Formats: sequence, structure tokens, C-alpha cells
Amino acid sequence: MSKTLKFKIFTVALSLIICKGISAQVNVVLVEPSVQKFIGNTSELDRTKYFNIHAPGNSPLLESFYKEYNVEQSGRGFYGPGIDAKKLMGEVGIYPKSNNKKEDKLKPVSRYVGTEHPRNLYKEGMDLDAVSDWAVEYFKNVKENNRPLWYEPMNEPFVHAKDFYEEKDWDPVAELRVKTEMSKLFRALAEKIHAEPSLKNIKVMGYGAAWPSFELKDFNNWKTNMGLFLDIAGDELDAISYHLYDGVNQVGQENKRSGSNNDAIMDLIETYSYQRWGVIKPHAITEYGGIEISEFSLIRNMQSVRSQNAMIFGLLDREDRLEISIPFTTDNATWHITKANKYLPYKAVLWRPENMGVPKNQITGWVYTNRIQFYELWKEVKGKRVFVSTSNPDIQVQAFLDEKKLYVALNNLDDAAQQVALDVSTIKSNLIDLFVKSLTVYSDDFPRYYEQTISNIPDIFSIDPAETIVLQFNLKNSIDFNNQIKSSRYYSTNYLVPIETQKELIFEFNDVELGVGFAKLSMSIGRGHDLSKTPEVFVNDNKVEVPLNWKGYNQANRKKFFGAIEIPVPMDFISKNNTVKISFPDTGGHLSSLILDVEKIIN
Repeated sequence: MSKTLKFKIFTVALSLIICKGISAQVNVVLVEPSVQKFIGNTSELDRTKYFNIHAPGNSPLLESFYKEYNVEQSGRGFYGPGIDAKKLMGEVGIYPKSNNKKEDKLKPVSRYVGTEHPRNLYKEGMDLDAVSDWAVEYFKNVKENNRPLWYEPMNEPFVHAKDFYEEKDWDPVAELRVKTEMSKLFRALAEKIHAEPSLKNIKVMGYGAAWPSFELKDFNNWKTNMGLFLDIAGDELDAISYHLYDGVNQVGQENKRSGSNNDAIMDLIETYSYQRWGVIKPHAITEYGGIEISEFSLIRNMQSVRSQNAMIFGLLDREDRLEISIPFTTDNATWHITKANKYLPYKAVLWRPENMGVPKNQITGWVYTNRIQFYELWKEVKGKRVFVSTSNPDIQVQAFLDEKKLYVALNNLDDAAQQVALDVSTIKSNLIDLFVKSLTVYSDDFPRYYEQTISNIPDIFSIDPAETIVLQFNLKNSIDFNNQIKSSRYYSTNYLVPIETQKELIFEFNDVELGVGFAKLSMSIGRGHDLSKTPEVFVNDNKVEVPLNWKGYNQANRKKFFGAIEIPVPMDFISKNNTVKISFPDTGGHLSSLILDVEKIIN
């Protein structure tokens, strides 16, 4: 029997398990460790893109943390040419003299994101050439540990646009004027840095967006924010940076981005990138997690990890087009321990004083907050991706094989506990034991974290809401890959298409590589909650059904639904050149992006 035929058989077996063999109340997760998975051309997990902390440097606390928890020294720091010039010259907009002499010797960089508050770099009507020349001079002469690999000139600048004009707050004309000039500043900085031979190691990205609610005002929020910025500055950028948060970040509505909303945001950015540049400029998620607005408490401090665990699963699916992702967890943030803040820690800290509530000079030592459990949970995970499948989009799964260890990570996006049947039948006779790590983040109580070694794989187990499980299967013998499967994305050139009653929306996907495997459409829509999410979809004149479920919740607390819905497509329907026709029964909103994903066996 051929390897390909074996693979076809186990995929058919999966469909039978889901449809007939197990109750519909049980979610089936299949892991096939003999099938190596590639996302694009990437299979090996690059931990440096995921397991970071929002703090640059190498203090004794950080050095110990990096070593013990398998975290690469990296992060994000607030210092750069703007604040340096402000200290030297006394105000923004005046800069020390720059010699403009190019240097050939390549300058080394440190692996972190350098950024600044907008007030230290920008003011309306500034001389963009002068600030850009100074930035080049600054980066040429600064010490290596202050020369970042990634330069994100301003942090969340557009939500601060109102601070830079004299009109009333949120004046639309003034907002557009300032955001346009800010975008030109990003472009000018990138152009000058890229033109300097000695600074070729620096990657420039932006704009550090705080508020990617692109769907608001019929996607005018996209057009006047990320779309505006990319139209002006995008050609010069090495990566596109923004922040993903559950909660309210700076301004806007209450969001729970984990799941379909995150996917819709990233899919729109990728589709824009493809139609403009023909390639996908990588994502740089320089902050992500959950927002807590109240003052520090041990329970509130942990809430962000619920979101970090939910979001990292989606980010892991984009490794080939991800520059870096940084969970918003900081170091001990001593700057926050002041009388005005009741000597309490900052809300996102990894370390707190062991004697909280006292001035800094009275602190006797530092201890980890429960946020360390995020890093504890993930610290061993490494290896090459293997094939996984889940019958429920709310049960997220990732799996990696590293010689005699198979790591399977699961997360529950649902608000109710879920029963999971984990099919890893191909390794049962090869199993020594199973090491289980579990982290559940409760909204009103301390988290539950436990580790346990068991001898047998349970047939069915329960996974609670906001629970993340990492299973380490310790094997007698290493596993050889018998097949490889490659995940490829195909983008259409049209996006942000208005939806009208029964109007056929047509998308083309050409030069698709055919073969045995799986296909799906990722359809992102932004529209009112009372409008349909289940259009008629035809792939090459073959009708496919749109599921009623998607990753994450129903978004009812948001003004509009904006999410990606994954639509399975039989591979028999896929041709080299494809036409997809979609029609909705009602008018309103937009289909923001449609992407064809194909997972194809490559040997």
C-alpha cells in the first residue's frame, strides 16, 4: 500500500469518526506524528518568534528567567532618536547636527523592538528630512545594546493624533491631516535608514496600531487608519506592526479578538499586502493579550494570560509570515511603584515585590506573579510540526515532534467545558508515559495550574473554558516521517467588497497546486449581527456549505460582527484556476477578504 493511499485512508477514517462513531457532543482531535506539516516552507518551531517578554535588556532577573524558561533575550523598549534629541536640545523638532556621511561598516544590532511615545518624536509641521537625518546619525553612533533589530518609530501613534492639533478632539479633518503626516514620518525614517549601508541590519516597521477595529463605520476605520498608513508608508516597511487585545486598548469598543476576529484582521492585512506588493509583508504583533483597566491585583494580573494562550495558537499558524510576536507581559516595571500608584505593581508585571505596597527602597525582594505559568506551560515545546485536525474550531490544536517527544497543545475558546477525543492511536504501542501540563485562567479566582504524569492516553477527557493543555508524549523510539503536507495560501486581488442582496461576488484563485489533501476558504465578513453569515458559496460551480460555527464567540457585545469563517471545500472541487461565487440574501457590510487555503501532500 502506498504512503499516499495510507494517508487518504486515515483522513477518511477521521471523517467517519466525526460523523458516526462518536457523539456530536464530543470533539475529535486527530494528531498524526508520522506526517510532517509545513506552513509555506516552514516546519520547525522558531521559539524566538513567540516566547518573548515586553522588556529589553539583561538584568539579573531577566537573565535567570531567559535561562530557566527557554526564552530568547528580546522584547521591546521605549527609547530612541526622538527622546534622545529632546534631552539634548530641549524640545521636539530640533536636532543635533548630522554629518550625513555614509559608512560601509555594518553596525551590529540587539534583538529587541525599539519604539517611543509619539510625544517624543512627532509634532505637526515638523521637518521630516531633519528628523530622519538625525535618526540615522543616532543609530550609527549609539551603543550596540541601544541599536534595535526592529525599529518601530512610534507606539500606537494614531490614537494620540488628537494630542497634536488645536481643533476639538477627534475632529475628522484634523485627524486625517495628522495621521497623514505621521505616516509620512514613518516613510521618511524608513527611507533614510534603508539608504544607510551601515544600518542594513535594522528592520523598520509600523505603525504599532492600537485599534484594529477595521470594520467600524463600514470599514472607514480601515481606510483612515491602517489602509491610509500602508498606502503612504507601506512600500518602505519591513514588517507591519499592530496590537491585538481582548478588552479595550486605549479607545474603542469592548473586544474579544481571540479566534475569528484576529484571523479577519490578519487576513485583511495579508490580502492588502498581496494585491499591493505581490508578497506578504510579515506581521509584527508587538503587543498582545488582554486588557485589565483596574489597579493591580494578583487575580487581575493573570487575566491577560487567558488571551495570550488563546491568541498564540492562531499566531503559530502564521509562522512563515510572522516577524515577531510579544505577549504584553513586562518585567518588574519599577517605574510604576510610586506613591501616586499606592506603591502597587504595574498591571502586566512578571515579577512583583514580595512585600507589596511599600516604596522601592523598602522592597526586600522579587517573586514571580502567576504570569510565569504561561512560560512554564510552553517552555519545553519545540520540534517540527505534525499534521493535526480538529472537528470543532473552538478547540485549538498544535503539535510538534522532537525526536522521542511529541508535544500536543490544546486550548478551549468556548465558554463551556468541552469533551475531547484525542486520536493519537499510531503511537500507543510506542508510548512510555504522558506528561500533562494544564493551565486554567479563571475570571474571578486564582488560576489552576498542575502537572501530572500518566501511563495511558485517555479515550475522552474534558477541557474547561480558558484551559490550555500541553501534552508531552514520551516515546520509546523516535518516529520517522512517512509523509509531508504543505499548507499554502492563495489570495484574491479584490477585497473589502460591499455586500448587496443576491449580488454575486466573484473571486479568482489561479495557479493552485493540485494533489491529495484538504482545502478551505477563509471568508472574513464585517456586518450587522442581524445579517446573514451563511451565504451561498459555489467553487467552480460546485456548491459548498458554510458552517454555523467559527473560532471564538458570537461577538454579540461588539457593534458589528467581524470575523473569519472557515468553509471546508472538497479537494475534488479545486482546479488549477478557480472561480468562487458568493451571494448573500441581504444587503449590508463587506466581505473583507477571501483566501483559499490548501493543505497538500507533497510526498
